[in-house]
Amino acid sequence: MENHNILVVYPHPADSATEASGTVALHAERGDKITSVVATYGERHHMQWLHDEESKPAAEQDPAVARMTLEEYRNFKKREAERIAEVLGVNELVFLGWNDHEIYFDLDKVAEIAEVIRRVKPDIVITHLPIHNGAVDNDHPNTGQIVMKALETVANRVRQFDGVDAYHGVKQVFFSFAAGEEVNSNSVFTPGIVPDVWVDTSAVIDKKIHAIDQLVSQGYHGETARWVVEARDGRWGMLAGCAYAEPFLRPTAITYDTLPMPPRVVSKEYEPTVLHSGRTTAHNVPSATPPAAYLLHP
Repeated sequence: MENHNILVVYPHPADSATEASGTVALHAERGDKITSVVATYGERHHMQWLHDEESKPAAEQDPAVARMTLEEYRNFKKREAERIAEVLGVNELVFLGWNDHEIYFDLDKVAEIAEVIRRVKPDIVITHLPIHNGAVDNDHPNTGQIVMKALETVANRVRQFDGVDAYHGVKQVFFSFAAGEEVNSNSVFTPGIVPDVWVDTSAVIDKKIHAIDQLVSQGYHGETARWVVEARDGRWGMLAGCAYAEPFLRPTAITYDTLPMPPRVVSKEYEPTVLHSGRTTAHNVPSATPPAAYLLHP
C-alpha cells in the first residue's frame, strides 16, 4: 500500500485522544503523514483538574490557579494536545483557536478549514459524524458539518473567479463517533447508524491509553483512561472480532473492481470462541502521565 496524507479535524484536544487515536497511531507507524487540527482548546470541557485544585485545603492549593487567566489555561490544554500528538506520531498539529462550546456553522469557519485543506492536500479526512444525536448545536457534529462544507468548497473553486484552483485530491472521508451516535452492532440490518468500517487497534492500544493519559485537565488519565478503553474500545473489539477496535462510517458507498476480500478475511480460520489470551489488557498498561502535566506552569 502507498503512503497516505491524512487530515484529522476535531473540536477539542480530548477528541484527538479518545476517538480515532488508535487508527491514527497505526497509520503513523506505517509512515503516513498525519496532520491533526484541533479547533478549540477545550477550555470549558470537563474541568476536573480545576475542580480538584479548588477542592483542596487552602494551604495545599497552587496559588497560580486562583489567578489563572484564560490564556494560561488554554496553554495548559495546548500542552496536553501537543503531548497527545507526540504519543500518536502526528506530524503536524494545528490549533484554530475557536471558542469552546461556541462552534456554530458559519462561512468564516468553513473558509478557515478550506484553507487548511488546500495547504495540507490530504487524500484521507477523518472528522466527526456530522449528524446531531438529540443535541442542539453540539461542537462535535457542527465540526463535521463545517469540514464537509469546506471539502465541497475547495472542490468547487475556479481560478478565474476565486484566485485559487479547485482541489479534488480527497479520496475518502471517514466519520468517527464521539459517543453514542452509533448503534451497538456491526450488523448492517440493524436499524440506526451502523459503522461500515472497523479498524483493529489492538496493536496500538497502549498508545491510545497513553494519549488519554495526557488529559489531566479533564480527569481522563489513570484508571479512567483504562476503564473507558476497556469498556468502549473493548466492546467495539468484540463486535469487530478482535481485542480492541474503532468504528467509522463513510459518507458514500464504495465501488470495487471485484468483490472485496482483504487478507484479514481470506486468512480467517474457524474458532469456537475468540479468546482474549495473549492480548494486551487496557488495565495493565502503565501510566504515561508526566509530572509536569499537573502543573499550570511546568
